[in-house]
Amino acid sequence: MAIRYNDELSQVLGDSEYSERHDIWLWHTLVFFEQSFNKEALPDYGIRDKMARHLQANKWKVDPLLQRRREQLTSKKHLEWITNERRLVKWLTKEIQNSTKHSQLNFPFNLSGRDLPIAILDAWERDLTEKTSQIKNLEQRWREHKAHDKKYSWFKDDNQKCSLAYEWLQKNTYLSIFRTPIETYEDLLIFFDNANYTREQEELYIGKIKKLWNQRKYRNTLKGKSQYNFVLSDKTIEMLDRVSEQHEISRARALEILVEIEAKKAYTFLKSCKTLNCFATLSPNQA
Repeated sequence: MAIRYNDELSQVLGDSEYSERHDIWLWHTLVFFEQSFNKEALPDYGIRDKMARHLQANKWKVDPLLQRRREQLTSKKHLEWITNERRLVKWLTKEIQNSTKHSQLNFPFNLSGRDLPIAILDAWERDLTEKTSQIKNLEQRWREHKAHDKKYSWFKDDNQKCSLAYEWLQKNTYLSIFRTPIETYEDLLIFFDNANYTREQEELYIGKIKKLWNQRKYRNTLKGKSQYNFVLSDKTIEMLDRVSEQHEISRARALEILVEIEAKKAYTFLKSCKTLNCFATLSPNQA
């Protein structure tokens, strides 16, 4: 449902419906290109009131600004793929800078979420044909980029794997590009988006992280256990292998289970013997 405003700015511009995107565009256009606009003036006023006061004093600028807005803002349908996903926003902002050589990126855009890349694109001084083509190209490149995420799928099911990746990368690589700890799968994807590693480097690093993870998991399974060396006959080993294969377990686990079974049997046997001995020691009168 459209939001309708009837404040001073909407009256100056002739806008009956409120658009946050239009406000963001107008603000940055005035800040970047209007030398007479002082964003620090009127500190007690909101952004819309500041812009309204400036345009009320410079009414001859209104029509050119409205024409400029029509020429620079692409249709909303071309921007629907841009979401508030943190990774997308970071990737897109960087790609816009690299592919457009956007001069306005030297100025601060105090925005977050999808508002940031959209504002940068809106403020980019190009005609709609070129801008729309660039947006479509960025959308296609994003889809292609995400198609390679399967190589990181091993990390997806457990954030501890992501934390381990950060630990290993800290110790074995130079992390100047990413000082924020990697705590989630999205953090990990953002890291690799910015790392500029070769495919071979990524495969090597991921392989080493997986190896470290498996080593630690194995060490955890050994807690409360000690290693012993036994000499078994070939026949015993052959029988042990059959048990292991039949139940799809290791030799060590098969031995553990067999010992546990025998220990339970021995306990039951001894308990039975003890009971029988008690009966045997009873006198005839007690029996």
